[in-house]
Amino acid sequence: MSTSLKDRLIRHMKDGHYEPQSKSELARALNVDSRQRLDLRNLVDQLEEEGMLVRLQKGKYALKRERRDLVQGKIRILRSGKILFLPQKGDSAAAAMGWDLDSIPELELKPERLNTALDGDQVAVRVERKAAKGRRNDRRSGSSASDANWKARVEEVTKRARSRWLGVFRTGKNKFGRVLGDGSGSPAYIEVTEAPAMEVLPGQLVSVEPVSYGGDKKSPRGKIVEMLGYADEPHVDMEAVIRKYDLPVEFPAETLQEADALPAEPSPRELARREDWTDRTVITIDPASAKDFDDAISIRTTPEGWVLAVHIADVSHFVQPGGALDREARKRGNSTYLPDRVLPMLPPRLSDDLCSLRPGVVRLTKACEMKFNKKGKMLHARFADAYIRSSARLTYQEAFAMMNGRDKAEIPALVREAWKLASILRRNRYAKGALDLDFPEVRAVMDKDGRVTDIVTEEYDESHQLIEECMLAANEAVALTLKNRNRPTIYRVHEEPDSAKLFEFGQLCKLYGHPVHDIGQRQYLNELMQSIKGSPDEQLLKLALLKSLMRARYDTEPLGHYGLATPNYCHFTSPIRRYADLVVHRSLDPLLANPPKGAKGPGSVAALEEAAEHISETERVSASAEKDANRMKLFEWLEGQCFADHPEVHDALITDTRHFGILLEIPRLQIKGLIKPDKLPGGRWVYEAFANRWKNDQGFVLCAGLRVPVIPVKVDREQQWADFAIVPRENQESPGKKIVKRKNGRHRPRK
Repeated sequence: MSTSLKDRLIRHMKDGHYEPQSKSELARALNVDSRQRLDLRNLVDQLEEEGMLVRLQKGKYALKRERRDLVQGKIRILRSGKILFLPQKGDSAAAAMGWDLDSIPELELKPERLNTALDGDQVAVRVERKAAKGRRNDRRSGSSASDANWKARVEEVTKRARSRWLGVFRTGKNKFGRVLGDGSGSPAYIEVTEAPAMEVLPGQLVSVEPVSYGGDKKSPRGKIVEMLGYADEPHVDMEAVIRKYDLPVEFPAETLQEADALPAEPSPRELARREDWTDRTVITIDPASAKDFDDAISIRTTPEGWVLAVHIADVSHFVQPGGALDREARKRGNSTYLPDRVLPMLPPRLSDDLCSLRPGVVRLTKACEMKFNKKGKMLHARFADAYIRSSARLTYQEAFAMMNGRDKAEIPALVREAWKLASILRRNRYAKGALDLDFPEVRAVMDKDGRVTDIVTEEYDESHQLIEECMLAANEAVALTLKNRNRPTIYRVHEEPDSAKLFEFGQLCKLYGHPVHDIGQRQYLNELMQSIKGSPDEQLLKLALLKSLMRARYDTEPLGHYGLATPNYCHFTSPIRRYADLVVHRSLDPLLANPPKGAKGPGSVAALEEAAEHISETERVSASAEKDANRMKLFEWLEGQCFADHPEVHDALITDTRHFGILLEIPRLQIKGLIKPDKLPGGRWVYEAFANRWKNDQGFVLCAGLRVPVIPVKVDREQQWADFAIVPRENQESPGKKIVKRKNGRHRPRK
């Protein structure tokens, strides 16, 4: 491409009299002949992709510059189709227009106001107050208390979230076919601009390199650069998730070289400056499938209570600030756990070897030693560089058996003693107002080809709670110490929820028959959650509350953690899989009983602010990828259940009824589905719109709030939707509630 053409274009746009122009207008203004017009179009697309140009309304272009009248932020497109704009923290344009970002943390956008933006894109948005006429406090689902008083439109896409699109290839009227994306991170319709270099068949998943983002009634265009295969082929679904979310897989050569150059054993000099814990009983408790053991515990009793030591793998000893390992770890932000693989933050040389607290091997740690009285109050905490030799690697199942057994051997006794303290800490935490939002985990069991053979539920039992309480105590102790000593660091924060969303959650609880007071006050919210505990609606309502809360994130200010009911909290206990923890370790170094010489610290406050924002985003991307991947495997399993001789029966909750069928949710699997009228057993059913219910000729009704046993009969894996059929329970003449007549002739349902 001609450099002179680029120079002419830039000079033209820098002219003080330049007004934004379309590609055709630019071609005429530059007097470009027909042979160079394609070059100019490609040049404009390239400069837009590089961030030098911005595309404005009506396909007009301008040089990128600071727009002080536009609010900076990101676009989120939810699975429901809802489009949200999340403004950047502390945005000056938002403040200038009187937009209170604390009370209105997001705005909902209409699709026509996206201006080619996709999920995760950084954008500049024009935000205006709506006219006062007809303004009202909007209680719509998902709206903040007064977001209906504002309107917004994307003016510029300042940075694209993804370098590739993903979709299903289809033949079409155009010469090279089309690709159908998900309409969120990838456009719903992509026109293919040239023949792919590899064979691609209709229905196969492909990766597409963007050529044009479309707009002005023009479709996005791109070229196919990779064929992944059909979605039901082994591992293709997980490869698709990796590309959809741009997850890093391979480590750069320089990162691996730096990891391989690390010594296999710590030097005698390094061990000499550390505390020696190898003569004490220290254990790890992890899932059976775990390879990276980054935390261990030790406990002893005292006349006052207990001394609990939490040992965390000393990743900061191996990963030096600014090195290749550090740069890659920061870029990744965290490990990502997919059903068939782990995408680690650190190379296996560290995560599975040097930093893994394996039994019988000397490993370097950061030690947090805490003294507690018999009521579980922390009296003192100290921190040191140490080294340990783990005495045992326990699984949660093994630890649970020890907790409930009577074996007097040293390790089972240690586990039971640790649970004595952990159970007290747990009671104290809930007494302070912490929320109980623990869920049983649903996990896919797969064969060697990555195909799902079963779905199992892993309960969050006391063995999990034991380790959780020990880690929470250490995280809180570190955060309090760093705050009191004014050490720059990254905190884990969870801000108070939006009052409108809490109000909507309360209304949902009322629908299920639970009395609701002012749940904006933590005391009443906790009372409500206690009343829900053990009810058939517990998991559904817990999930609804979770969706009503703010997303936890990282910040350089200790803004407190609402869910844990603590004013000081950070992440200290998982540096193998979270970059935030590595930063916290560096912040803590000068405060250790034996600080390392030449410690560089975590960096400037400005650098920490940038890192906090970055790792908050990588965490969100990983969480979305993990959820997407798990749902893919769940629907794969459900599809197989449709053809099984004895499919698993699920307990479903009816959430609504319509003329086309019954909408339901299966709380255990956290999925939604539909029962069509022809799948209703027990007589002839009719829909009564006035009562919002289905009723049959035997007097039974199906309405919102009822629970029914169902099996899957049809699954759309691409859309992640399933149709179900009701399976009558034994000795039940028909599903639903029986209608009986009162003396006054009116009907009421029989309980």
